[in-house]
Amino acid sequence: MSPTEQVIRLAKQADVKLSASFNAPDVLPFASEALEVIAKHPHLQAEFENLFLEMPAYAPTEFIEVCMHALRWSAVKSEYERRCRAAVERNDWRTEPIYRHYLEAFEENWEDADDFYASYFRRGSPMPNPSFKRTPDGAA
Repeated sequence: MSPTEQVIRLAKQADVKLSASFNAPDVLPFASEALEVIAKHPHLQAEFENLFLEMPAYAPTEFIEVCMHALRWSAVKSEYERRCRAAVERNDWRTEPIYRHYLEAFEENWEDADDFYASYFRRGSPMPNPSFKRTPDGAA
């Protein structure tokens, strides 16, 4: 199974788990494993970025938010900003909050990191692999 297929599988497994538990922190094992896969394959960042742009169709919001808070990829953020603006322009008030929540996850002081996901983000480095470093613009 390719690294991108692994991340897709984890996103879908997170969806199944959250559909049964309705407990946001239950996404952490899946997101953590996905981040480990991503960290092991920095040369695939562009593919992973495209994957996250397609992910709203099948992944739980919580999975995307946790991953984006850890990764903060500027290309993904820019596209999510564009999609959020487009939703506002067409008065799509069902889609706008989804992208707004994704964008909030890019913030350093994202409230959910302290509330729901503190066990992951406040244990030290938010990156699962110390060799995987984020640059100031969020790139690996």
